[in-house]
Amino acid sequence: MKLKINPKYRKASQFLFGGIVLYVIFAFNSGLAIILGFSFLFGIIFGKFFCKWMCPLGLFMEFMTRNMSSEQAKVQMYNYYKLGCPISWIQGFLNKYSVFKIKRNESTCLSCGLCDKSCYIATLNSNTSNYKTDKLPASTQFNCSKCLECVEVCPNESLTIEIS
Repeated sequence: MKLKINPKYRKASQFLFGGIVLYVIFAFNSGLAIILGFSFLFGIIFGKFFCKWMCPLGLFMEFMTRNMSSEQAKVQMYNYYKLGCPISWIQGFLNKYSVFKIKRNESTCLSCGLCDKSCYIATLNSNTSNYKTDKLPASTQFNCSKCLECVEVCPNESLTIEIS
């Protein structure tokens, strides 16, 4: 089943859900085991989608990199989503197995490369790509946060987010 998720609302989503996450942690005095358990559950369902769309620390990290050049910000975000926090580690491991997947329609793909230019994974790791079949898929890599920038820039919607 294909989903239409508009990346333009990502920061608002992250602010809203990040606030809810912080509220739950502090209001209910949640322990680390509970937080990591929910991270595992979210990882199975969403992969690292949580990090870029719901996490308050991810929002803070984006705030910290806002004045950096695009390339510097990509490197910082790449490192943060690779090494940043235990929740990110759990969800990154589960990225390959999550039910939310970025899929490419090979018959409509123009191989223009815009998806790889917008993707911090494909930009910083030459062994990955969103459209080249001889490389590892960027969207299943450990540090892909499913920001959906690759989906947004695709000129003919050959990349989509799907439940599988």
